[in-house]
Amino acid sequence: MASCDKLNVSLEPHLLETLLPLQGVLPTELSDELTSYLSSGQNARTIPIIPYECIQRVSRWCRTSDGRKALQNCSPSLDPQSYTMVSLLAGVRTSPEKHFPPYMAEDPEEERRRISNDRKAISTLVNSVLSIAGTGVATWWASGHTGLKVEWRTMSAMCAALVVAFAEVVLYMIWDSRRSSQPLQPSRQRRVLVTRKKGVAEKDGEVDIPPQASSTGFEGATLRHRIGAAAAEPTGR
Repeated sequence: MASCDKLNVSLEPHLLETLLPLQGVLPTELSDELTSYLSSGQNARTIPIIPYECIQRVSRWCRTSDGRKALQNCSPSLDPQSYTMVSLLAGVRTSPEKHFPPYMAEDPEEERRRISNDRKAISTLVNSVLSIAGTGVATWWASGHTGLKVEWRTMSAMCAALVVAFAEVVLYMIWDSRRSSQPLQPSRQRRVLVTRKKGVAEKDGEVDIPPQASSTGFEGATLRHRIGAAAAEPTGR
């Protein structure tokens, strides 16, 4: 209840229109409190607000027997169902005067990589457990052909399983350290870099088109220079 007492909701036009007829119907104390919020809401230049606790008390009073009679005796009569919490809070905003931090959506590439790493970790743990169990069973079965007692066979199987478990723990620690040292988004950085280079190449291609280095182009250019030089010479010589 302490959090609800400090909670405000926006005083929307339809809520203001619904609460205005209650100014002379509610009990004196509640009516004065509601009138102060309604008058400030009509003259407010910013988003008008009203405490949630005030609306709750109004709705609670309208559901009492005295409240129902007072609403029905109004001219025109007011519907008590219009003053339930569901009807009053429909279309309002909670704490419109507060500025909440913007929502930061998760990067799909990072989320995909996290899921992939989780799957790899789970598969690695499952393989480790199977390796340990398989080593113990294989040692137990192989020691049965050596004529050892059950106690020694059990000890041999446990020792072999412990050695494999220690090796699996070391390998998992190495794999986890390498995974943590990798960059966050290598694939995304590479894709952005390739796209940027491609855009630069297209821009350069539109601005400057180098001439073709071929014998035909060279001869055509030389012939044009000769014709231009001949036309520039004076005709009186």
